[in-house]
Amino acid sequence: MPQTSRLQAGKAGAIAPEGRSLMTIAQLLASTLNDPQIKPQIKVEVSRRDRTLYVFLTAPGVNAQGHVPTIYAVVTALGLADITHLKVFDGTEKRLVNRWQHDFSLEPAAVPPQPAPAPVDSLPPEAAAPRLGQTLGSDRTVAPGRRWRWGLLTAVAALGFGLTAAVTQWRYSQPSAPLLSETLPEALTTPLTDSASPGVTLLEPLLATGAVAQALTPPDLAVPVTLTIKAVGDIIPGTDYGGYRLPSDWQYLFRGVQDHLGDVDITFGNFESTLTDYPHSAKDTSRGNTFAFRTPPWYASVLKEAGFDVLSVANNHSFDFFEQGFNDTIAHIEAAGMQAVGRKDEILYVEAQGLTVAFIGFSTYSYHNMVQDLAGAIALVQTAKAQADIVVISFHAGKEGSDATVTRDQTEYFFSENRGNVVQFSRTVIDHGADLVLGHGPHVPRALELYNGKLIAYSLGNFVGYRSLSTVGPLGISLILQTDLDAQGNFVGGRIIPVALDRNGVPYLDNYFGGVTLVRQFTQRDFPDTPLEIDDLGYIWPR
Repeated sequence: MPQTSRLQAGKAGAIAPEGRSLMTIAQLLASTLNDPQIKPQIKVEVSRRDRTLYVFLTAPGVNAQGHVPTIYAVVTALGLADITHLKVFDGTEKRLVNRWQHDFSLEPAAVPPQPAPAPVDSLPPEAAAPRLGQTLGSDRTVAPGRRWRWGLLTAVAALGFGLTAAVTQWRYSQPSAPLLSETLPEALTTPLTDSASPGVTLLEPLLATGAVAQALTPPDLAVPVTLTIKAVGDIIPGTDYGGYRLPSDWQYLFRGVQDHLGDVDITFGNFESTLTDYPHSAKDTSRGNTFAFRTPPWYASVLKEAGFDVLSVANNHSFDFFEQGFNDTIAHIEAAGMQAVGRKDEILYVEAQGLTVAFIGFSTYSYHNMVQDLAGAIALVQTAKAQADIVVISFHAGKEGSDATVTRDQTEYFFSENRGNVVQFSRTVIDHGADLVLGHGPHVPRALELYNGKLIAYSLGNFVGYRSLSTVGPLGISLILQTDLDAQGNFVGGRIIPVALDRNGVPYLDNYFGGVTLVRQFTQRDFPDTPLEIDDLGYIWPR
């Protein structure tokens, strides 16, 4: 899949023009640190959470810590009034969790660790905010010529006035496992008494446990990532049945998250509507709590443009317009260049990174493969495993609603309807050959579990529900789950990209990291012994 650059989105999901200043800061830092004649170049990533600015330095074979004082000086000179702390991290992709980190307090009285570097002639131009349908190259390394002049502080200060409220969005282009180094750098064990300002402290790595840095990942798990899959939950782009509830601008639906979907080997989602013109619904929507969703068929191209590769149609709305609507939906998905999974007794095979990846879709209904039918599930998984390198299971099951966040090893019910035992089902399919289990249906995020080296996501929550899904409380908190697998399908690492839904049910990147917080809390509550680490930034890895 093509790599894409970041989308800067405002809190309401619309593009925030000032958000492009994040890229400007990264470009400024990269041009300051890099000499175009020297390889390798240092890659700079800039992020923000609350009033803290994060800078990640990726520099294989280079002592990037030597550039930390320069970063401090440049950021201080910017005068970002709403930023009170700076954290600089080791961004080199390694598989042990003792990465170095430096923490700075950006108080007015703070003295830079060393003088600011000499200036560049001019600042790099701001990149235009991408729109849906564009394929953009990566901006991870920006290295224009370093020609120093005596105007840097003036230029930086001038730039700062335009950035004081502009650094509003995370940029998720860091590697997908914790960014770590094999041994603790000397700088972490030797106080910087000669150069650090009073506002500077050296902190431990930003881990969920807050523990002292240590190698939590065994060396035998430090293996190359072979396949990367991103997955999201329930998708309803809108409906034209029972009233017209579709956006006037189709780009609005994925504008806030598009750059974080189609940049991996396979992007998966649960399509919980239909793509059909068939006029007759199988449901009596005049009854309370009964809904039928019908999306115009051309929206298949919208999903393709957003970056999806595989869509599940095994859910409780795929037959809203009888078998005709179900077949139409699959046909339109495939015509748009994607694949649909969810036909009964069928296995979807996809090629990626030289591997054959099998997908099997399940729900709790007899017109799909059923979660309750363990014998049937075992047979399908064994068939898939005999023909594929990696087997991915999708299920639509479990209780629904804002109170459905708990995952237990027991049968769940919704309005007296048997919605399956998702724990028993997930562990059973893994026992018989499945490598990754992706759950959806409860409309809220749920826990993760690492079972025999394989990842289970018990619910990915709502992802898009334009004027069709409630976004109250946890119903409006979501995520994009990235999973990195090795050649045997074992979970190597990943991350939770936090997403929230606006009042129309449209996703945008969540500065408050609600998806990370909920999934971590639910994982600790429901599976306290599962060998997973989830840190504050959403990185996930086996321990």
